[in-house]
Amino acid sequence: MKAQISTEYLIILGVAIAAIMPAGYFFYQYSSASNDQTIRGQVETIGKEILVNAESVYGLAEGSLVSLDVKYPDTIKDIYILNFKELIIKYELSTGITESVFFSKVALSGNKTYPRLAIEPPVVLPLENSTFEYTEDPKGKKTIRFESKTSYVLITTQ
Repeated sequence: MKAQISTEYLIILGVAIAAIMPAGYFFYQYSSASNDQTIRGQVETIGKEILVNAESVYGLAEGSLVSLDVKYPDTIKDIYILNFKELIIKYELSTGITESVFFSKVALSGNKTYPRLAIEPPVVLPLENSTFEYTEDPKGKKTIRFESKTSYVLITTQ
């Protein structure tokens, strides 16, 4: 009789575990996807804010300055500008590293060459491929500064 009760108990325990394991897996997948969506939304907002500020300061007189306070998510790995017009934000999701590309209507330039070099050559602005981040791990709160130049917008961080 005791053996039968033990066997029934083990069967009930096995069925309960068999029901809980898939539920836990689906919950983990859902929360991971939800986190990825949040990060994508933050990156999208940051990219659009950078372009809106750059394009608006370009329309002002040369030498005009605008500052923008942003908080980068911890998953942002790199931010750089290619061909004067493409702002690229590289970040990490649960599926791996991905990039968001934002196209500017005005020429953009950072104050550092991209890719980063061990010994930085003398900088002659504007830079076709540049970055405005000083570190290779740009996360946390930053102040981005936009300065209108004759034919481009200089972007720097403080």
